[in-house]
Amino acid sequence: MKKLTYTLLITFITVSAWSQSEQIFTFNLFNQLNFNPAVAGSKEVLDAGLIYRNQWWSGIEGAPRTANLYAHMPFAKNTSGIGLNMIYDKIGLDNIFSIGGNYAYRIRFNNKNTLSLGLGARFENARSDWSEANSAVNAGDPGIGNDVGSKSTFNVGPGVYFYNRRFYLGASIPRMLANSLYTDRGQFGGDVNTYFFQGGLDLPLSQNVDLLPNIQVRYNPNSPFDLDLNLNVRFYDALMIGAAYRLDDSIDGLVVYQLKNGLRLGLAMDFTLSELNNATTGSFEIMLGYTFPCEDCVIKNLRYF
Repeated sequence: MKKLTYTLLITFITVSAWSQSEQIFTFNLFNQLNFNPAVAGSKEVLDAGLIYRNQWWSGIEGAPRTANLYAHMPFAKNTSGIGLNMIYDKIGLDNIFSIGGNYAYRIRFNNKNTLSLGLGARFENARSDWSEANSAVNAGDPGIGNDVGSKSTFNVGPGVYFYNRRFYLGASIPRMLANSLYTDRGQFGGDVNTYFFQGGLDLPLSQNVDLLPNIQVRYNPNSPFDLDLNLNVRFYDALMIGAAYRLDDSIDGLVVYQLKNGLRLGLAMDFTLSELNNATTGSFEIMLGYTFPCEDCVIKNLRYF
């Protein structure tokens, strides 16, 4: 019965909130394409990555498990950028898959600063299998049923991103259309939109040590105010160690190592501060990325944003 209770609870949370929010990652510095299409091409070379997030992994059955695969690169003589973003969510009884394409038009100022204007489009599908809830009941429950429901939607969203070697600032609305996988509304509106604002710095402390503070703010009229504060220290353009605070939710730690050949490995741990800490210790993420070499350009330092 406890298994069924947790499964139905997670499903209720999903159905109530999925139309209001995007997937949240502790490694949001690396997969900004997930919520801002204007980031496409900002690494100046082809950059790809995979992030796996296991949320509330100890103690809550049916808790979210998310995989995010992304890639983006500049093209048209670096005046534009394109990107691809795929996400798979397993939350309670729901399996959610989305695939999106991103385009960014890039305006350069003095070969140092770049303003990027982006637009993303995505296809989403949610599939709910109620037989999983029934399997938690020994004798079965005809009231729950064994139906499998499925719904698909299409959405678009804009973004803006201003950056240089030492600074970035962005804003975006990943979903502009006021539809979701759980409602039938198709008009434009601000009642389900989540607004993202993010910014960060790369501050040299010495020849081989850099301080990398960054912030991500998420605002939705139907949800509590939400933000991540993150402070990282990078050593020798390779090893990054950081800590983060997610408002009213968790404190996080992360470590990233980026090899000179472009391979990037990372691990993050979230330690729950909310009442959920009675049932779980927190969440974790694993990251694998690769920044492809560029024959026509010279990159002195592998960029973290």
